[in-house]
Parts: sequence; C-alpha cells; structure tokens
Amino acid sequence: MLASALQEKRRLEQQLSAVSSATPSRIQSALREAELATGRIDSLAASHKKTRRDVQSHLNQVEPYVQQLDDLTKQVQELEKCMEYMKWLAMVEQLSSEVHSAISANAMPSAVQQFANLAQVSEALQDSACINLQDFVTSTVLFWYQILKDKLASEFDEVVKALGWPFVAAAISMPPTVATQKELRTRLATLFGQLLKLQLPEILAAEDKASYDSTLLPGTRQTVLPLQLLLQPLRKRFRYHFHGKKQTNSLDKPEWYFTQVLNWIRDHNDFLEGTIQPFLDTEEYAHINAKTEFTRGLLQVVAAKLTHDIPELLFDEQLLSHTIDELLLFDKELRSNYGYPKSQPGCLHVLTAPACFDKWIMIEKAFAVQKMDTILESSMAWCSQYKDMADADELKVPECVESFMTLILVITERYRCLPSPTHHLRFLELQLDLLDDFRVRLLQLIKLESGNPLAGRYAAILNGANYIIGVLQEWSEQVFFLQLQYFNKEQATMESFNSALESLGGSSHDISKISKGFDESQMDMLEGTVFDEILELYSHLRDDMTAKLEQTIINDIRGGSRPFQKEKWFSMPSPKDYISPALSSTVCILLQTIKERLQQIEEQLCQTVLKSLWQGLAGKLTKFVYEEVILVNQFNEGGALQLQYDMTRGLFPLFGQFTQRPENYFKDVKESCLLLNLKAGSAILLRDLLYQSIHEKPSKGIQQKEAPVSALHDIGVYRLSPRAAEIILNLRTDWPKY
Repeated sequence: MLASALQEKRRLEQQLSAVSSATPSRIQSALREAELATGRIDSLAASHKKTRRDVQSHLNQVEPYVQQLDDLTKQVQELEKCMEYMKWLAMVEQLSSEVHSAISANAMPSAVQQFANLAQVSEALQDSACINLQDFVTSTVLFWYQILKDKLASEFDEVVKALGWPFVAAAISMPPTVATQKELRTRLATLFGQLLKLQLPEILAAEDKASYDSTLLPGTRQTVLPLQLLLQPLRKRFRYHFHGKKQTNSLDKPEWYFTQVLNWIRDHNDFLEGTIQPFLDTEEYAHINAKTEFTRGLLQVVAAKLTHDIPELLFDEQLLSHTIDELLLFDKELRSNYGYPKSQPGCLHVLTAPACFDKWIMIEKAFAVQKMDTILESSMAWCSQYKDMADADELKVPECVESFMTLILVITERYRCLPSPTHHLRFLELQLDLLDDFRVRLLQLIKLESGNPLAGRYAAILNGANYIIGVLQEWSEQVFFLQLQYFNKEQATMESFNSALESLGGSSHDISKISKGFDESQMDMLEGTVFDEILELYSHLRDDMTAKLEQTIINDIRGGSRPFQKEKWFSMPSPKDYISPALSSTVCILLQTIKERLQQIEEQLCQTVLKSLWQGLAGKLTKFVYEEVILVNQFNEGGALQLQYDMTRGLFPLFGQFTQRPENYFKDVKESCLLLNLKAGSAILLRDLLYQSIHEKPSKGIQQKEAPVSALHDIGVYRLSPRAAEIILNLRTDWPKY
C-alpha cells in the first residue's frame, strides 16, 4: 500500500511540474495574438477614416451631377406622361375618326362598335386626374352618341311603327304582310342590338342632359336605350292627355291615368315577351326583363304626374284621400295581376314625402275616429252578426268590435306595401293609438253597465275585449309584425347607443362597456311583440270584467244560500228512514240560482271567457261550501250522507255540461264528503292516526310523517292536509270523541 501511494505521489508531482512549465508559454502566446489583433484594429480604423474621407470627397464632386440627373429624370417622366396623354388623345381621335368614317360610309354596325370602344375608353378614364382629358373624351362620346342615336332612333321608330307600335286603339292600322313582317322583325333585331351597344355607361348617362330621365324611381337605373325609344310615344300620349288643360287631366279622376297605364301594359305584353325579350336574351342582356323594364318606364311618368299633383291635392283632403286609395289599388293590381315584381319599386314613395305622409296619417286618423263613432252609435253595435247561425257564432263577437278590427286590418293592408319600415312604424303607432282609444271607450261603457253585469251590454263588451286579444295575439306571430318589432328595437338601440357615445369624454373603457351592452341588447331584439303593451291593457280589462261578473254571480248565489247554510245536519234522519235518497229542499233553491246563472252566461259569453268564468265560479263555490257550510256545522250519519248526495247529485252535475269530470273542480268538498261518510271503525282509526301524527311527539322520524298522508291517499283523499282531515272527521257528532 505504501509503495503504491508513493508511486501515485511521484506521478502527480510530474504532472504538476509539466503544467507549471507549460503555462508561461501559453500566456506569452496569447499576449502575442492580442498585440497582433490590436495592430489590425488600428490598421482597419485608419483605413476606415481614409475611405470615409475619400467617399465624402467623391460625394462632394458628384453632387452637381446627381442634381442634374434628378432634373433630367423628372423631365423624362413628364415627357412620358405627355406621351401617354398624347397616346390617349390619339386613341380617342382615331376612334372618333373611325366612327366618322363609318357613319359617312353608312356602315352603322362598324360605327356602333367603334363608339362602344370609345365609351369604354371614357369609362376607363373616369378615375384619372386629367380633368381636361376626361372632359374632352366625355364630350366626344356624347357628341357621337347623339348623332348615332338620332340616326338609329329614326330608323328604329320607322320599323316599330310599321309593326303597329304602339298598340293603342287610336293607332290601329292594317297589319303588314307575313313577308314584310318577317323583314321588319329582322331589321328590328339588328337595330335593337345596335342600340344596346350604343347604351351609355351609367356614369355617363347623367351627362346626357337631352335624354337623361331625372324621374327615376328610387333604387333603379336608366332604362335600356331601345326600350326608352319604345316608351317615347306612350309618354307623349300620357303627357298630352294628363297634363295641361285637357279634360282628361282631372285631379278628382286619378283612376283615369292609372287605368290607362294598366291597359298599355296589357296591350303590349305579348309583343314585349314574344319579340323584345328574345332580343335581350341573344345580346347577353338576359338579366333584363323586357316587360318589367317597360312597366318601370311607365311608372316613372306616373310618379312624375303624382309628384306634380300632390302639392295641390294637399289643400283638399277628400281629393288626396281618393288619390291615395286609387294609387294603393293601382299598386296592388299592378303586382298581383300584371306580374310586376314586389322587389321592384312602384310609385308609393311619392306618398312618403314628409308633407304628404303627415297629411295621410292625419286623414287616416280622422277617418278612423269618425268610423269608430259611427259603429259604436249603431243600434246593432253590440249584437252579433251571426247570432242566428249557431255554428258561426262561437266567438259571439259584437258587430261594432268586428267592424273596428276590420278597420285596423284595412289600415295594415294600406301601409304594408310602403317601401320603408320607418313609415310602417308611423302607421303602427296610429293603430296602437286607435286600439287604446277604443279601449277607453269600452271602459266608459263598462261603467254604465257595471250596475248589473248580467244584463245589458256587459257580456258583449267582455266578448269583444276577448276577441280583440285573440286577433292581436294572432297578428303578433305574423312575419310582418315580427320584422317591425326587430326594426323598432334596432332603431331604439342605435339611438341609445349613439346618445351614450355622445355623452362620453372619449374613455376607451366606457366605450367598451357601452359596446358590450349594445351587443347584449342585440340578443334581445327578437323578444316580445309590437302589441305587448296594448295586449296587457286589454287582458287587464278582460280579467277585471270577468272577476266583476264572477263576483256578481257568487253574490247572487250566496243570497239564496242562507237556508242551506243553516240546515240542521246534526239531526238528519237516518238513511234507513228513507225509501230513496232525494235532494234536500234547502239545496234546491241554491241549485236553481246556480243553474240559472250558468245558463245565462253560457248564452251570453264566448267559449274562452265562459271556460275561465265557470272554473272561477267552481273554485269560489268550493270555498263557500267548504268554509261556510261544512266547517261551521256538525253532522250525524244522515246529515253526512245527505250532504254528499246534495253535492254529487245536485251541485257537481250542474257543471257537467262544461267538463266530463266536474267533481275534480270541487275537490275540497268531494274529499270532505268522503271523510264524513267513512265507516265508523275506519274513521276512528284514521282519526287516531292523524291525532298521533299531529299532536304527539314523533318517534319514528320521517315514517311517522308519511303514515297519515299514505293513509289519506288509500281512501282517496289527496288535496286535504292531515290537519284539515282531522278537523273534518271531528265534525261527526255520532262518533266517539277522544
């Protein structure tokens, strides 16, 4: 061990000696490398300084040349722009020259094609900053457009006249021969195609003051050129007959020009669909419907006529009302019988101008209030129209209520076709005001009839209120009113959101909170209906009237129930003394009153109100018999049996005409009779069980509580509590007491 340790010591000393001798040489080597690196850095720094001085010197020398080169570059760019400008001018001049040459050579197809190319150039330059170039190209296009249009239009007019256009009674002529007609249709097809190519782009159409139609319907574009030419003779006829001092231009006869337009649409329908539409389809204009375009073109002159007449009509409510009626009828017939799409605008936007629309609302309200007064003053106002028809008179709706709801429905049909939901909401507001006005009138009548609800008009008013509720609930589910509810809430939410934003000082935190609230409110836009508030008011009216009628009947019943309440149930004869059971004499008076009242309300009330009323009466009668007859009396065996017989064979069957199980609406009375008529042994055992569970300290936990309930269920008692059952069992005087 010592030898090996000494050997290890020598080995370690040798390694230490080798390391000690090698370290200085490594350090010296590192120092030499550091000195060399420092020298290289100094050399590079000196080289950088020299290069920087050389570069700066070079920049100073070439700076004049750079400025000169920059000026030359700008000049080149300007020259290039000028060259491009000249190229566009040359292109326009060339196309213009080609159009001119083609016209001179009477090569109209070539002239139209070159014009189309020229129009494309003009359209391509619309975003250019070269205003003068734009003006030059536009003026060139319009110049050749007018020349080409005049040449083609004259030939087109000649061809369509030869074909008999327009097809009106005053212009009927001998039809051309078959060969001539074929040739004319060929020429018509050629001219129609050329006119379509001549059509100006929409952006240039407004520049053509000569032919631009400023009476466009909202949301529409210019009618295609060939159809504009077809419409020209009809527009001239319209202006001739319905403008100026002609007898046909009468403010009190708007139906004349409405009928004339409908006749023109009808008379030209076959030609448009059979001849013109195929031309559009072959010229890649299949998305355009010839009849729709033709109809829209005629509606433009109708709208212009209405716009001209309405300021004068505003001074005469009768004439304005008549014009509105005729316009609404015209729009309806146009869309239902003449195939004009609902997506296309009509002339109703004329009525939504602020002055006209406010006047229309005022007229509608005045007429509705006047109509309301008339129907309520009628001698048959509160009689049902169908009282002699049993099958049709289930709702028993008074004539005045049905007429009033028809009036509200007619108002809906009148404004439903207006283009904007904003105007729909204005009319809806009018309808809600009329409904509330009618409700107030009903309340005034109710006060007059409340002295004797079972006579007079009280029941008819109740039926009417119920009918209005049913109709409004049905309307609430219609898509039209659901859309109005959504738009109304959306409008209200946007207004509140904007007002909240205006009130902020720009805090991003507050804005994010408002935005979150706005998102949450959007989720609630489909909740509720536009009739919720008025429905709640009418429902409250119906419920109050039903409660009043119910209380009146109960008071009548209670007035004749005193003998029945004071019956000596504790001293009734034993059942063995009777040959056969019979109703007690005192209950007959009570049952007679109940029967008369039930028959009376069945004749007067509709099924919905009747069901609510008889169920309420059953509930109050149950409470009355249970609390004021059963609980305040004592019963022997005969009395208990007589009470059960009076109830099961007397009271319950009176309600059998309304339900198959009338006893289910008198459960307190039914179960009380069941307990009073138990066998003595069973009753005593049950009474003891109830007494122990109620009055003694429970010893068996939850089972002790369930035992009496289970026992009551076994004998058919489910509604009465164990405490109430014990009280009933203690009413028997012939059973042993505790």
